[in-house]
Amino acid sequence: MDSINSVCRSKGGHYREYSCKVVSWDDVSRGTVGGSLSCWGANITDTYLKSKNGTNLFTVRSDNWNEKLGVISADEVAVVAGTGQGPVQPVTLRNVLTGLGHFGSYAGLAPGTNLFDSSLDAKCSIRFQTTFIPVSESSFGPSKLEFATEAYNYNTMDDSDPRNLVLLCTSQGMAVQQDGRGAKRLFHHAVDDMGEIHRYWLEAEESNHKVGGEQRETDAERAEAQARGKATSSVIGIRAMGQRFNVLMTIQVPLQQSPAIPRFGAGMAGAFPMAGAFAVPTCSSFSSSYDYGAPMTLQAMGATLKQKKCKPSAACASDSLASALSIAEHMPRGVARRPRQGQSSAARVSRGTEYDTWPGLSVKAPKRNSTEHVTVTVVLYNAVKGGTPTAEDVLAAIDDLESLYRACAERGRLAGHIFDFMKEPLKFDDMDQISKKVKYQPPVVQVIGHDQFPV
Repeated sequence: MDSINSVCRSKGGHYREYSCKVVSWDDVSRGTVGGSLSCWGANITDTYLKSKNGTNLFTVRSDNWNEKLGVISADEVAVVAGTGQGPVQPVTLRNVLTGLGHFGSYAGLAPGTNLFDSSLDAKCSIRFQTTFIPVSESSFGPSKLEFATEAYNYNTMDDSDPRNLVLLCTSQGMAVQQDGRGAKRLFHHAVDDMGEIHRYWLEAEESNHKVGGEQRETDAERAEAQARGKATSSVIGIRAMGQRFNVLMTIQVPLQQSPAIPRFGAGMAGAFPMAGAFAVPTCSSFSSSYDYGAPMTLQAMGATLKQKKCKPSAACASDSLASALSIAEHMPRGVARRPRQGQSSAARVSRGTEYDTWPGLSVKAPKRNSTEHVTVTVVLYNAVKGGTPTAEDVLAAIDDLESLYRACAERGRLAGHIFDFMKEPLKFDDMDQISKKVKYQPPVVQVIGHDQFPV
């Protein structure tokens, strides 16, 4: 992380707008207070990337608070989809949303389920990120690492009342999932001949394809990868992405929730101050140099509320602290050295080993939220072994992201008027719901360096 951030800072220009984040804000709808961006909103999600052994990984992206975004139509997003069994093929996001009763039938969605909205889905927000997954040297085939993403939505506390249907998409297919109580790991799915759903870790594997741009495979390459059950390149995401096997795309489809329980219900009296006591951090409240990843003290919903995305989960570490720890824990005490540069490549993002079997979705007949737009998060994976990514590879990965933003119908920053369709004045009920989620279902706090006595 320190190596990548150093390259971005030193190069300047648009590269300086990117840095490593251990927590990614993948929000459908953000709130505003007095016209300025708030850290909270009606549909906000933190996403984490963790290896199978629990190590925090990261994505390289624009800043969380006022993020860089694009606008795209559901007609212009390709998803590789099937029914959990048999062949898969690229279809438009519009067709997926229209036919979710078909594509999500394996997970329990009712026949005829249609979550497409022609007006809302003409404008989907899209963000592009990249990452370098550290893989160990292997004497037995390509080097690889298993991982999963974990999503924590702040606006639901009940699996029976999810805020979003979540589509996890790779070139091997689409897994239909949902958010709900606490945080949810997102896995690859496959269905056996008995109709049982198996969940799998994701796997990032090195390849002989360069960092940045699409992956065009030879027939021999495709045949070899398919024989091993690994991902092959396919049309996925927006047109400008071409054919790729290094994509993990997450699509959040906003759902209509049950009517809110009246605030300050039984057992909650006195737990929260009155509306006037809330002082929610806004974009204008901080200088441009403020470290939005830095942890703050969580007080009882008073004037110094810990900002979103750093709520109790981020008590683990700020971006800068995580950077320091990730390097320090691998270095002899008292010794400083330049990290060795490694070899990077586009990573095959494939189905890994089995995690468990899954009973399916809790919600069988979801209804689309009538005011919120779909948001799409595209992460482009690279594998690095033997050290840190070279500066050339870091810059190539970011240039790839920039080219994809330029290919969108519109692009800009969340604070701009282009993205008013995914913002609304922050409501007290949203703040109340988020407060309850943070208090009663906080994300698990990970202890970093639990086996290292501090120096």
